[in-house]
Amino acid sequence: MEQVWLELISAIKKRKWSFDPYQIFEVDHRPCLIFTVKVLCGRNITLGWKDYVDTPDPYVRLFIETAPEGRRKTTVKDNDTKPQWDETFEFLLNENEINIMEIRLMEDNYPYMNDDIVGIDTFDIGSLTRDKWTKKTFVFNQVSEVDIEMKVSLDTNPTLRYSLCLCEQEKEYLTRRKVKVMEAMTSLLGEQGPHELDEVPTIGVIGSGGGFRAMVGLSGVVKALHDSGILQCATYLGGLSGSSWYISTLYSHQNWPQMAPGDMQDELKNNIDSSLLWLLKPQSVYRYMDMIMKKRQNGQPVSFTDFFGHMVGETLLGGRLQSRLSDQKAKLEGGNIPLPLLTCVHVKKDRSARDFQEWVEFSPYEIGMAKYGTFMPTDLFGCKFFMGRLAKTYEEPPLHFLQGIWGSAFCILFKRLLDDNKKLDPVEMIRLEMAKQLEENEGDESSDSSDEGEFDDGEPSTVPDAKYKQKSATLPSVLSETRNRLNYTSDQRTKRPSVDEGQGREMPRRMVSTRRTKQKGYWSNFLKGVFENKRWELLSTRAGRAGVVHNFMRGLSLQQSYPLSPFSPVSKEAPDENDEVDGPGRGSRVSGEAFNYDFNGIFEMHPTSEKHLYMVDAGLTFNSPYPVVLRPQREVDIILSFDFSARPGDNSPPFKELLLAAKWAKKHKVMFPPIDSELVTKVFDREGLKELYIFRHPTEPACPIVLHFVLVNIEFRKFIKPGLRRKTQPDKDFADFDIFDDPATPYSTFNFKYPHLAFERLSKLTEFNTMLNIEEIKKVMVEVIEKKRAEPDRCPCKLEEVPRLRRVSQKNQKRLSTFLSRIRSGRFSRRDAGKSIDKPLGDAIQEEKNGSIDVVDAAEGPLSREVAPKLTSDNVMQKQDSKAQAAVPEYEGRLRRKAAISKKMTTGSKSLPAVNSDQRQGFASNGNVVSLDSSQVNKGDAQIRDVPGRRKPQQPEKARLWHDSKCNSIDDDDDRFFTAVE
Repeated sequence: MEQVWLELISAIKKRKWSFDPYQIFEVDHRPCLIFTVKVLCGRNITLGWKDYVDTPDPYVRLFIETAPEGRRKTTVKDNDTKPQWDETFEFLLNENEINIMEIRLMEDNYPYMNDDIVGIDTFDIGSLTRDKWTKKTFVFNQVSEVDIEMKVSLDTNPTLRYSLCLCEQEKEYLTRRKVKVMEAMTSLLGEQGPHELDEVPTIGVIGSGGGFRAMVGLSGVVKALHDSGILQCATYLGGLSGSSWYISTLYSHQNWPQMAPGDMQDELKNNIDSSLLWLLKPQSVYRYMDMIMKKRQNGQPVSFTDFFGHMVGETLLGGRLQSRLSDQKAKLEGGNIPLPLLTCVHVKKDRSARDFQEWVEFSPYEIGMAKYGTFMPTDLFGCKFFMGRLAKTYEEPPLHFLQGIWGSAFCILFKRLLDDNKKLDPVEMIRLEMAKQLEENEGDESSDSSDEGEFDDGEPSTVPDAKYKQKSATLPSVLSETRNRLNYTSDQRTKRPSVDEGQGREMPRRMVSTRRTKQKGYWSNFLKGVFENKRWELLSTRAGRAGVVHNFMRGLSLQQSYPLSPFSPVSKEAPDENDEVDGPGRGSRVSGEAFNYDFNGIFEMHPTSEKHLYMVDAGLTFNSPYPVVLRPQREVDIILSFDFSARPGDNSPPFKELLLAAKWAKKHKVMFPPIDSELVTKVFDREGLKELYIFRHPTEPACPIVLHFVLVNIEFRKFIKPGLRRKTQPDKDFADFDIFDDPATPYSTFNFKYPHLAFERLSKLTEFNTMLNIEEIKKVMVEVIEKKRAEPDRCPCKLEEVPRLRRVSQKNQKRLSTFLSRIRSGRFSRRDAGKSIDKPLGDAIQEEKNGSIDVVDAAEGPLSREVAPKLTSDNVMQKQDSKAQAAVPEYEGRLRRKAAISKKMTTGSKSLPAVNSDQRQGFASNGNVVSLDSSQVNKGDAQIRDVPGRRKPQQPEKARLWHDSKCNSIDDDDDRFFTAVE
């Protein structure tokens, strides 16, 4: 049985990804030049008359202004007039720039501060012949000589991945996960479960933002999903802001996935029973600042996100502060748990996040932006890149730094957190605060942390020395300055009179209010002084409040951004805001009057000349991570969305973030249920406030079904568990609480302290609400399974739309047309349609006739149906092999007869003639789709269509005419690009 398992996995891996339709879109980029320099040796090194005092200690400095990491130097050769270096350096260059290398021969004056310059020379790199070594001797002061060898070549192996496809690691994970999900669904649904792998729906579970409220709420949800068996059927687990904190904490736990998610709840409860703001003790602040300063001195940008990430990590991770996101790959190897997808958005420092934002997705495999089709390995996040090539490597950032980025909305409002104001509407306040900061005058720009030379990255500084010195304040100086500025004593706080400086007279005392106000202590004011200090720039600038990393797309020559749904046809005019969108996203109608967040700049290109990226909490755009599961490449069929966003009151409509997501989906032309303000108003009036709302597309079967879970306390007040009523008064008191209407605001987004009672109430509430609707989830799963069983394979686009696709070569057009034609012919599943994609349809069918398709590779018939669901069942160990062997001859016989099963198709007014099995070799020569007359098929062969596990061909009334000839001017050797056909 183990051998059958291995063969099945190998077959699915090989066949499933033999042709990925998204690989036809070539992501353009211009490679960089790799300039290699070998400093060989020197001769006659002299300092003139100084040689009588000291023998030279020479070294060589190289500087290329147009290169990242453009400053290099050799080792120092003590007391040597004929130094031998033999040291090699590598620079990355843009061939469109004028690249000049400066060579300095230096004299080391250690332990003195300044070294002496022996001589300076320059060299034009553009004069070199590509891929050829050139040796040149540079002469300094007409005496000293240095030999250098140089070569320039084109980079043929970029570090970044340019593609619209999923990465190979995720594809391999999906292969294993699909088998696990099929097994779990068969166990959960019984006979209603999937019979074939192609019938297995892809489920994505996503959690919204909301600080600790979202984190605690998602902990109860995941526990319920796991205990009910739904989590074992999910493929993706996505999070944003507070939900991402829970997911990353769970997946970093040493006992996950061996333990159940509920086993971590006590640990999480104890970790947050005291506020993380208590970590702002003097010892902690000095420790955090020391680590941040070391990072800055190492050449990496820093911001308050680093500081906030330390606080979140110490609270949630405890002893796992050194864990990394890439460490979680080991937990995914067997495909036993859902793939975690976390997210944030990249923003411009001078634009509102509601206007311009680029979603960045994080997984243990890679990090990148689907908008540009550009991704990097997770362990290289934060490193310095140039034109797609790794320029400088840094350690992978710890997980707590990423947690700071994912929840960086709290960095933007940290000053308000220090004010401890919990009664404000957090989501709106964050967005309005961000907009207010971005509308400040340009005086703040002068100290923005994106200025050249702020970080010691080995590049020339364009900032005046005085200004740079002011910006580079040390931590002790900032702390000392803040302490002196505050100058608080107990006597001054109680008896200090107010004096008018202009008149020199004492001002009358203000009337003492009878209302008691909360007084801020010395340390709170001290912290605000540190974080608001203009010289430190943690909270005093816009960039200082965002997560800042090196721009991994720096220098790329990206010509365009790529739509999230690249197969959507291009229209000449932008769709009207009140009209439905045509194509795959049709039906995603959202009223334009409902929002001020119009996403006007989402298709703008970000300049790749910028050195840094500014990453913020994705909740500044909308508070749910729909984009990571709406990528068409992931083909998610069911979205379980858990919304923990704040609302004005417990009885307020819970659709605000869902409407924003729907509008975003419409802008990107991705399939999404037709949700608008008018619809949700009708739904709310008809169904009232409840735990779950289900949204489907009325006409598009491939559109994902959205199950929108909201945070409400209705049935939980009455029942301990679904069907079990509360009887005792303590049980009733435990469940009698409000979430948003409670004056004490125990579940405020700004509350970073959850007593055990508050934690138990919220986690039990979300667990109950989820368990209450498990049967509804199962019904939707069965609905999708039946839909997949009845309908043909999902195609990414229509055949007649292929010539209109942008940035697709004619060769790839033909490959895609062949792929679509095979699926529509009814003879191939999507998995088999990718085999020998460059061969005509007739040749592929002839291969089936000759038996070239391996039984296990097909993964279609009784073998996959009988073996896959029972791979882990102990009670079939003895008879599994005999059953598999018995299935092989029968399946091979059906493959040989597969070509005889066909349907009628009409061309004009004439029917194609019937073709028997002896004539099959002749009908494939031109590569067109050829159909056989079903009246010529004998009764025995026709019965094969009803055999379980066989894919039924399309009915004649549903059949359409598909021809490769629809593509214009297809040439196998032509890789030219063209724009959309008008």
